[in-house]
Amino acid sequence: MKRRIFFLLFMIPWALSAQNPKTLLNNAFKKFAKVQNYIADVHMDFDLPSVSMDAVTGQVFYKSPNKFRIKSKGIAFVPKQNPYFSLNELRDTNSYVAVLQGAEKIRNINCRIINVIPNNPTDMILGKFWIDAANNVILKSQITTASNGTIQLDNYFGTQKNFALPDKMVITVEMTKFKMPKALSAELNSKSSKTSSKKEKGTGKISMDFTNYKINTRLNEDVFK
Repeated sequence: MKRRIFFLLFMIPWALSAQNPKTLLNNAFKKFAKVQNYIADVHMDFDLPSVSMDAVTGQVFYKSPNKFRIKSKGIAFVPKQNPYFSLNELRDTNSYVAVLQGAEKIRNINCRIINVIPNNPTDMILGKFWIDAANNVILKSQITTASNGTIQLDNYFGTQKNFALPDKMVITVEMTKFKMPKALSAELNSKSSKTSSKKEKGTGKISMDFTNYKINTRLNEDVFK
């Protein structure tokens, strides 16, 4: 009987720590932190209200902690923030408050939902993360930013799950709050009379498919200039 009581007392702290929201977030960050840099091929599709944009192919470059660039032929419509900026917000567990909201299935995968409030917000005001705790990856996130409204990222993992790098990422942005670069806005306006007369309403989606990852290799700093 004493052995049984001791076992239960041993298991309770372990079970509680497994559900600790900061532990779950930190595990996801540490997995991604193994990536010092990468190069990959990218194919981008755009679904934007009243705007016709051709698909774009190119290369994407990333260097920890926050350097990110897409080089492509043609227009690439992407948020100002690199897709991993919210992960870097989780680097210091003392810099935010984390609250476990509940659980939900994403593509039939059990996820924990965690709300994050930065203690000293910069661009990210609020974050919401759906974490696959079994694999320590973030399947979905909703980031409320000061500069571009709410941005949603849906990650589809496959070949590079061990590095928390998705094979596919779908970014959803609020068109009315998204600040489009002037050069891109001028080019889109010349292609679509609707965009020149009023702000777009609704949401826009950018789908990014990644292939041929080269992880933790030599990366010339000039690609970010």
